[in-house]
Amino acid sequence: MKKGFLKNISATESSSQSTPTKKKSRKTLLILLALLLIVIIIVGVFIAMGGLGNNNPATTPTPTPGTSPTPTSGTSSTPTPSSSVTGADIAGASSLQYSVAVTSDGVSQGSYTYYGKNAGTANFMMRIDYTDGSGTQGAFIINSAQQKVWSLSDGEWTDLSDLYAMQYETWNSLWEAYNGYLGAWTGTGDYTYSAGGDSVRIYGISVNPSLPDSLFAPT
Repeated sequence: MKKGFLKNISATESSSQSTPTKKKSRKTLLILLALLLIVIIIVGVFIAMGGLGNNNPATTPTPTPGTSPTPTSGTSSTPTPSSSVTGADIAGASSLQYSVAVTSDGVSQGSYTYYGKNAGTANFMMRIDYTDGSGTQGAFIINSAQQKVWSLSDGEWTDLSDLYAMQYETWNSLWEAYNGYLGAWTGTGDYTYSAGGDSVRIYGISVNPSLPDSLFAPT
């Protein structure tokens, strides 16, 4: 009787200890699925608009001004005074910040603010704050110096560093593609281009801003 009682206690303790682990694993899986959906939507829109040119972001060359869609007239905001920033400044910048808004068939697909620091080095760090088409907000941080990736969802940061290579290739390809389009930017106002009836607006462009390292770590 005593032996059976202890066995039941042991089984109960084992079950109670495994439950949090199962819940944590399930939550992580749901987050991963949500993040995968976000990436698929972003890359899908970009491919549909000719922004990447093929289905393999990791091997896509950076777009050049000569192959970029012609900017649509009358859709950019009123230019503000600026120094003589050119496409060469974009290519050679060590840090950049800009926001991207995508509209497909008149429907907003969300907005994404990109921050990049130490561009062109092994210590490159990137952050993307987003609001998707349904209004959901979140963020990604890709820190190459630490080989770390974090995702912000529902106000909680999740370490996704096991997926570092995939996340880096995906987001860095988009980053380089947008930078390529900005090679045709005049240095003032927004840069807007269209393809197939869809529209992409790049705005809030800042070349070589001072970005603190704390921006590229979960808070």
